[in-house]
Amino acid sequence: MKENIDSKCIGNRKFIIELRFDHKVTLSDKKGAIIENIKSLNFYNPLHWEIGVANATLWDGENKEDARNIINIELNRLCVISNKVDTIESFFNRFTKIYDCVEKELGNFNIRRIGCRILGTYKTDSQKFNSFFEKIQKGFPSQFYLQDFPATDLLFQLNYKNGMYNIGPVKEENDAFVESNFPELHRIKHVGFAIDTDNYLTNEKGAINDRKLIKDTYILSLSVEKKLFDNLMTI
Repeated sequence: MKENIDSKCIGNRKFIIELRFDHKVTLSDKKGAIIENIKSLNFYNPLHWEIGVANATLWDGENKEDARNIINIELNRLCVISNKVDTIESFFNRFTKIYDCVEKELGNFNIRRIGCRILGTYKTDSQKFNSFFEKIQKGFPSQFYLQDFPATDLLFQLNYKNGMYNIGPVKEENDAFVESNFPELHRIKHVGFAIDTDNYLTNEKGAINDRKLIKDTYILSLSVEKKLFDNLMTI
């Protein structure tokens, strides 16, 4: 897969692929084997883990709050999160191998929902937040704003069939979107804009167990991110 956005334009970025499936009660007995399978991939060093009654979590680094990669496995859910995306292809390849490790122990899944979320902040030529914020404001109808309450920030959300996105400007300091989504230890501070897009596929109209559909959902999220990035870069 070709990189969709030049890395020099990206400040912070997080990818999430989540599968929801029919309950796998055998997870209770297989958590240790799954962890050993994932450890053998040598993706993350150091790798830490914890086991609950009905879940297992793995992460890289010493502290979970500073982790750049997290894997959550539950009775009916597999979620792989990374805010250290070397390439869009390498992230998907890692997800596929982690999925293999889980499926090896739990057997084939009856997938109910495939979801892919991409969150990121992107750099612009504007070095001052107010200047870029004013440019974004001009792109919206004046009816959006109450003149009695001068805007200091904004967030635009749009929902569409099987997905949604949020966009808004990003502050260099004390930005709520950055602080809530990216660990402080690895956070890159800059003026720019944020994109949050979440796209999904459900089995309401038919089976979605074909792995190709996971990749299709991933590519769809990348395409939404890219289109929004291109449009916002022209502001």
